[in-house]
Formats: sequence, C-alpha cells, structure tokens
Amino acid sequence: MACSILLSFVGHQDPYSEKTNQEGSIVSLAKFLAQQQRIKRVILLYTEDFQQRAIDTKDWLHSELQIPDETIHLEAVSPDLSADPINPALAVQEAKRALELAKYQQDSTDWLDLNSSSGTPVMKAAWGILQAIETRPGLRLWQVRNPEEIRPGQERVFAVDLNIFRQELDRQVIQQQLESYNYQGAEISLKNSSIEAPLALALIRYGKYRLARNYDQAFNAINPYKTQIEKLWFHEIAQLRQNNRSALFRDIYFQVVGLFGVGRYAEALILAMSLYENLLQYFVQKKVGLGVTTDARDRDQSLNLLQRHDQGRLWQYLRSYQCKNGDRLFLDAVTRELLLAVLQYDSQTMDLAPHFQQIEAYCQQRNNVVHQLAGLAKVEDMQKEVLNALKQILSKVLPQEQLSLNPFKALNHLIAEHLSR
Repeated sequence: MACSILLSFVGHQDPYSEKTNQEGSIVSLAKFLAQQQRIKRVILLYTEDFQQRAIDTKDWLHSELQIPDETIHLEAVSPDLSADPINPALAVQEAKRALELAKYQQDSTDWLDLNSSSGTPVMKAAWGILQAIETRPGLRLWQVRNPEEIRPGQERVFAVDLNIFRQELDRQVIQQQLESYNYQGAEISLKNSSIEAPLALALIRYGKYRLARNYDQAFNAINPYKTQIEKLWFHEIAQLRQNNRSALFRDIYFQVVGLFGVGRYAEALILAMSLYENLLQYFVQKKVGLGVTTDARDRDQSLNLLQRHDQGRLWQYLRSYQCKNGDRLFLDAVTRELLLAVLQYDSQTMDLAPHFQQIEAYCQQRNNVVHQLAGLAKVEDMQKEVLNALKQILSKVLPQEQLSLNPFKALNHLIAEHLSR
C-alpha cells in the first residue's frame, strides 16, 4: 500500500500563524495527505532560530494526526544555511540531503511529498528545483495557499508538476546523444525520463540497429508503427535487408561521415577502409566485369579470371606493374593493390584510381590502429581527404541527391519532432 513521506523546511508560520491563528502549510498539507494515505515518515528541516517551531510542529503532528513520534524526524540544516537562509545553493543542498535520508524509508510505491510553501523563498524553490532535476520516481510537489488569499474555486492544497523543465533538459541530452550517433545512450536516457514518446523510442532503436547493421532488428523496431511512420524508412531498411550494394555503400558512407564529425577518428578510419575495399571489389566486378574477390577461398578462381581477361593482356600488365615504392605486385593472391592496378588498366575506371590511391595511403594507419594500438596523426587532413575521395567514388554509384541527404541526420530530426509532441 502506498504511503507518504513528507519533507519540508520549517517556516515562521509553522505550526500556525501567530498573526491570524491559521494553520501553517506543514499542518495543512499533513492533514490533506493523511486523508488520502498513511503518512509513513516526516522530515522537517529547520534553521537554528526555528528549532522551537520545529519541535512545536512535531508535537502538533503527533497529537492531532496521531503520527507516531518516532517517525517525525527533525533535522537541523547546516550552520551555513542557518547563517544565510536566502542562499539558493545551500537550500538546494540541504533539500537534497533530506531526499537522501528519505530514500532509506521509501518503498517502491511510496510518494515523497515535498512542501514548497514553508521557509524562505529560496527554501520553497529548492523543492521545485529538485523535482525538475531528480531522476528518482514518486516525487510530488505541493503548494498550500494562504487562507486569507484564496479565491472562489481555488483549493487550499494543490499539486504542482515541474517535470516539464526536467523533460526539456532530457530532450536536450537526448538530442546531443543523437547528434553523436549515440543511439544506445539516447535509448537509455529516454527510458529513464518521464517523456512518453513510444514512437521516438522505436525510431531510436531503429537507428541503433541500423548503425550496427542489424537490419532485421531495425525493421522490427518500427514495424509496429508502420501506419505512423513515413514509408521512406521502410523502403530504406528493405533495401539494406536485401543486401542492396548501393544502399549499403550509402549507409556506411554516412556512418563514416558521422563518426568523423564527432571525433571518433579511429572508428571512422577503420569503417572507411572497409567501405574502400568493398568499393574496389564492386568496381572491378561491375565495371571491369571480373568476378574476383579478396576472399582466400576464391583465390584460384579469381586468379584464373585475371589471367584470362582481355586475352591475357591484363595479366601481362599486372606482371609488369610497378608500385609507388618500386616493388612488383604480389600475384599469388588477390590484394587491394592488385585490384587498384586493375582499375588503372581499364579505361572505364582509370579515372577513379587516383581517388582510391588517396584512400590507400591511409591503410597503413588503419593497420597500426588495429594491430599496434597506435594513435592517429593529422586527423583533420585525413578526414577531409578520405571523405572527399569516398564521395567522388560513390558519385559513380549513387545519384547526387542520395549523397546530399544524410539519412541519420534526417532520422535524428524526425526523432526530435516526436520527442517534442
């Protein structure tokens, strides 16, 4: 059964006003709460000069509401706040300390009821600040009106919800995580917030799985909302699930763009090199017409195709090919260097070779990152050159509009819209 844990600063009108002889806010709130549920614990914070008021309030709660004496805890605030009771930082600090005390008494169904009508103005405001920033569940913020100022239709005690400010902070955090391609973090943040946005959560999961290239799970994340989500996202994920090479190249390219953009240079370079190797094979297969791969299992078949292509003239070219460092090509297996030489040989692809060569220059850095735990130098130059080269290569595969629209940025914009609804 849910119970109430009441927290309040003690003010100059507690337990009652000496001017009007009316009940103070702590008494009024306690009577209101007691009509709804059992008051399990009361924590009263008092400054040095209000110690007697705290004692009197405790006595009233015990005698009038039969709240057991041992469950009413009087807690002196810090000497600093007693000396400076209008210091907001100190007030929030003491209110937060009271919350920490309360959590040891709180069960999962209990409410922490915060009285924002007693104490100095900054003491009253401290509870609202905590409701707006605290992640723990079950916080209720209460206001108690001055009985001399109540207008017709107004209630003496009423709840206030400042979660709207907390939600705005949560949205900003989630937005920053999305911009960093941190969909996992955004999912956790949204789950821990008070924002009710199931469609945004589904789209965040879609982004998380799409980024991990788990396209079936990405589809499953949004499929329950197929009548509410644009067909574009289903169309894109369908192509990726079907292993459409152009769609895969575009998705990986924009992942590289995003990783470079947030400073995750090592991850970006490794993924860029993976895209580069796949593009090499793609152009040799689709443009040159040679079904060769770098897979060791296809070695004999691939070498045989190379040897017979163009009546053996390609093989002769490869045997006499000289690398930039003066070495001859290694012709016992299909390597990146060999595929690059094939592109230079064929008239349909030789104009792309310089762009591939520009990326090839960074392959050793990728190897050092992976195998030697090495760092990266001149990352800004690397970022610019690799992305420019990849874009030039992909322009031969994808229409310009697909290279101009980043699907992850578009997804993040859509998520932000649903978070704000």
